[in-house]
Amino acid sequence: MIELIQYTSAFKNDMLKRIADFFSFHASLLNGTAESTESSYIEAEETLENWLNPLHELYMIKSEQFVVGFLHIWYRGGNVAWIEDIYVDKDYRNKCVATQAIHIAEEIIKSHYDNLSMITVRKELYESNRDKTEKFMGLDFKY
Repeated sequence: MIELIQYTSAFKNDMLKRIADFFSFHASLLNGTAESTESSYIEAEETLENWLNPLHELYMIKSEQFVVGFLHIWYRGGNVAWIEDIYVDKDYRNKCVATQAIHIAEEIIKSHYDNLSMITVRKELYESNRDKTEKFMGLDFKY
């Protein structure tokens, strides 16, 4: 069973590590290395501070009794909300954790807005070094 738990400062150290890992992973897609550095943690702290302002909601993803990731929602005004970032620890990937967390986040967003009608998927604009392909709505996406 997956739950989303509102972020509190009790999770700060774990959250900073996960944010640093999250951005290091994205960097590795471009440069091939996924190492978190001291600057990664400084950037993670700045990111966390930004995510704690009133236009954002930050949740810890809990699976059974363990926190296994995070999910970040950004309310962009009007009736626009984006599930901006989601991260699941490596050992819990490919187990539907993110899928379930997204469904829960959609319910949270619906509790704020009475209609949502669009999904946006990230797409590479430049050469992709990614080797996996996923079909979605009749299109092929590399990741």
